[in-house]
Amino acid sequence: TFLALGAVFWLVMRPKHAPEAPAPKHVESVPEGTRNVTLYFADTDEPNIHGETRELAVGHRLDEQVRQVIDALIAGPSGKDGISAIPAGTQLLSVMVESDSATVYLDFSSDLVAAHPGGSAAEYCTIASIVRTVGENFPELARVQLLVDGAQVESIAGHVRADEPFIIQEWR
Repeated sequence: TFLALGAVFWLVMRPKHAPEAPAPKHVESVPEGTRNVTLYFADTDEPNIHGETRELAVGHRLDEQVRQVIDALIAGPSGKDGISAIPAGTQLLSVMVESDSATVYLDFSSDLVAAHPGGSAAEYCTIASIVRTVGENFPELARVQLLVDGAQVESIAGHVRADEPFIIQEWR
């Protein structure tokens, strides 16, 4: 009798329709293969650099990721709060990572030197924007070697030696 009474009670008290599932909560998601990066650009009115954060699609290998970040740096800022410190027309030809020494070799087209406006402040901004961008986004790297058309250069604009790798920690 208890069983029959329990069955009748269940039939009478059960919901007439299935309860609605709770609405899924909206979750901000980052598409697969992207990450937030910080790019450093020259200030428009003084010889200094500042960071701009944006979301970029990135590859899986470290050299691919470095290439995509530096290509975004070359393309320039998305806002009006700065300018690219890398001369117009400059292309990143190749990226090589030497994991033993934690050094990245960035091989730029000759425009990096030939189209550079010159001056110590502009040269500082060019080097600082590249080195700080690499350092900020790739903590596993310690040094950046700039190459032009596959070869080391003494300097980009005559004021800062560029024939040896830049130590990222010294440019923070």
